[in-house]
Amino acid sequence: MSASYLRDLVADASSDAAPRPILSERVATYTARMTGSPEHADVLGPLIVPDTDLPSVQACLVDGAPPLDIAVAVTGGAGAIEPAVRWAARLQGVRLAGLVTTVRDLDDLARGAHRVAAMVSQLDAEGLLEDVSVQVALPLYARVAGVQRWQHALDTLATEDLGLLLRTGGEDAEDVPSPETLAGAISDALDREVRFGCIGDLAHAIAWRAPDGDRLRYGFLDVLLATRASLDGDDVPAVAERLTRTSAEAVADDLATVGEPALESARRWFTGFGSEDVDASLADLRALSLLPAAPTD
Repeated sequence: MSASYLRDLVADASSDAAPRPILSERVATYTARMTGSPEHADVLGPLIVPDTDLPSVQACLVDGAPPLDIAVAVTGGAGAIEPAVRWAARLQGVRLAGLVTTVRDLDDLARGAHRVAAMVSQLDAEGLLEDVSVQVALPLYARVAGVQRWQHALDTLATEDLGLLLRTGGEDAEDVPSPETLAGAISDALDREVRFGCIGDLAHAIAWRAPDGDRLRYGFLDVLLATRASLDGDDVPAVAERLTRTSAEAVADDLATVGEPALESARRWFTGFGSEDVDASLADLRALSLLPAAPTD
């Protein structure tokens, strides 16, 4: 068994990788990880599947494998949530574990969050979202460009007990929030007791910079430690500094100092992340001695 604060941490977001693997390969790889490597299976969350791929999922299932846990990423607006959920509910051999949707309209952010909440409430009343984690992505640029709209939308998520999804990176520079913006968003969520996850260029455990550029890539253990720091009362600049640490030794020391109970408590709020390269995420955890070495043939 893995440390409690690592359980269900790493969802498979390889649909965001470039080049994007075909769905059958994604399902086969995910199933092999879950069934063939018990030393890390409890670290793995669901397979993230865009709603446009739902019609093809059934044909990709591996014979004799346990039910496939998926989180459906809704590619349209609030009106696209219902057909995606109903389709997923009809799939045999599949368990709907998560639902991700996005509010994109900066000028109507709060109203968009209300629309999502109303649709989720309707489907939940029908029993279609039992034990399903629902996360709503709010664009982080909105926190900079329209702070009140961002706050009002986040208030809606808090009132409706919906999770927040934060995009931590992407192909374009504008997809990468500054450390201060990300730290502020984490603080906003915790102030309202809103659970949050992250997605976007977050495959590695520790923040890093490519040798050929200054662009920062965030690390998922840095996000976990930043969450703990925010919970402990650190201000936004201190949390932002925590997000930018690139030393594996410093991260390992911080994990040991904070301790497993406090990290497990932080995971109540930082629920996990979508990794475009799950093998790299697991390799980083092994390198930090947080997972056993991979079995050899």
